[in-house]
Amino acid sequence: MGTIKNGRHHGKVGKTVTYMLNGKLVTRSIGKSDKPATDLQKAIRLRTKVTSKFLLTLKEFILVGYEADARRIKQHPINQAFRYHWKHASTGNYPKIKIDFPKVLLSYGSMPLPKKVVISVVEKGFNFSWGSQKGLTGTHWSDQVMLVAYFPTLKRAAYKTAGATRDQGTDLLPIFDILHGVVAETYIAFISNDRKTISNSVYTGRVTW
Repeated sequence: MGTIKNGRHHGKVGKTVTYMLNGKLVTRSIGKSDKPATDLQKAIRLRTKVTSKFLLTLKEFILVGYEADARRIKQHPINQAFRYHWKHASTGNYPKIKIDFPKVLLSYGSMPLPKKVVISVVEKGFNFSWGSQKGLTGTHWSDQVMLVAYFPTLKRAAYKTAGATRDQGTDLLPIFDILHGVVAETYIAFISNDRKTISNSVYTGRVTW
């Protein structure tokens, strides 16, 4: 649907779309091109596909992790997460484009980052523990931990968005129906009890289940 802004039409109407490009108002037709895709077009499409598939696996976590920031600028959490990961966390050249897991950011906020995180593999999953942050401005003992383990070869994830409180210092992320021997990329974040403030997620390393 098109809109009028400053006396000018923007957006889609019929088979045309109007938008600003390098300071100029541009109108182009919409339709399927018969021209072969360029290498740049192929790279953009693959980057978009790789990013979208990764985020879809973690959609419920993303909805919580980006909700506060998205609400602030009146955007959808998935859109916010997609913009970041497409630009910063997807890497490589066509046709070898992949997610750069240490650069992944599954939550976004101003709460201080969790520190001194240690992960251990136990019988029922991954045990996360973190150091005390008593007296650290911007945190509270009732903040809840958020945990993620993403298994790249399986395209599957285990996560929780409302775990143990900060003062407990430890929490278990259960792993169900996944055979041992596969690698997981792991992350931790904290969210306030009222869900209004959240930390950026922190990459806590690659762990073999």
